[in-house]
Amino acid sequence: MTTYVERYEAAMVTQIKVELAERSMEQKDLADKVGINRVTMSHYMTGKRSIPMPTFLKIAEALAVAPGTLMDRADARVQPTAETA
Repeated sequence: MTTYVERYEAAMVTQIKVELAERSMEQKDLADKVGINRVTMSHYMTGKRSIPMPTFLKIAEALAVAPGTLMDRADARVQPTAETA
């Protein structure tokens, strides 16, 4: 069973991927704009590492979307479990 945090983090990654696709950007472009290593970005985008808040804020800025908006869009993707439904 996955926790809410795990589902939310997965939803955030999915939303970031959607935002990238809408802007015809690749993960490497985002890594460059945020100022992090491409391997580190890959770890965030595959769920191997959680995105730290300062990096999340830079990602939102690089995507030209308000952090709260990005969080709301990810939250809308979170699937409820039997315990939370």
